[in-house]
Amino acid sequence: MSDVFNEVDEELRRDKASELFERYRPLMIILTAAIVLGVSGYKGWEWYTLQQQSRAAETYDAATELLNSGDFAGAEAAFADFAANAPRGYAGLAMMQQASGQAQTGKMAEAAALYTRAAEQFTDPLYKDLATLRAVLVVVDDLTLADLDARLAALTAPGQPFRFTARELLAAKAFEEGNSTRAREDYSYLSLALDAPAGARTRAGQALALLGPAPQTAQKDVIADTDNEETTQ
Repeated sequence: MSDVFNEVDEELRRDKASELFERYRPLMIILTAAIVLGVSGYKGWEWYTLQQQSRAAETYDAATELLNSGDFAGAEAAFADFAANAPRGYAGLAMMQQASGQAQTGKMAEAAALYTRAAEQFTDPLYKDLATLRAVLVVVDDLTLADLDARLAALTAPGQPFRFTARELLAAKAFEEGNSTRAREDYSYLSLALDAPAGARTRAGQALALLGPAPQTAQKDVIADTDNEETTQ
């Protein structure tokens, strides 16, 4: 008798399952299609992105070859065309290469403007700071200490990768303008910073020898500044 009841229950379950399947079959078909289309679309976009990156790399390399061969006009045109349509990172690199070509032909103001535009293309802080630094380097002789302070302020902060280069530029400009107090401050900072490049520390020491000994209070301030940065790191 129990077998009969079991068979009836099984039949009822099959009928219920069949009813539910019929009721929700359109929805299941739509969901399945959406999943398939989603995966296909993602794979297609991934393939398209890789193709675009590959073509961008080839175009960038071709323009770089023109620059390395000395064809500055051809390289400038190639990089300008490339930057107009390339992804942001590649566009920034192209602008930097274009700026390099202009600097080599004496167009320093144009190169500085391009480096500044390139900095705006990068999301990576390292490349952004590098482009900013180069924008200053190509026109540094035409800038005042106040100009350099405004442009390099963010680069001199503790932990920034180009802080020592930026600080040395500021020290050299202060020395050039006869601002011995400021020059001594920046050169003392460089000479006491244990993680500064050896070359920068050597040049700072030589400059300090020319400037003469610092007043005792100023020297204490520089030591405190250096200690604070090392503690922060």
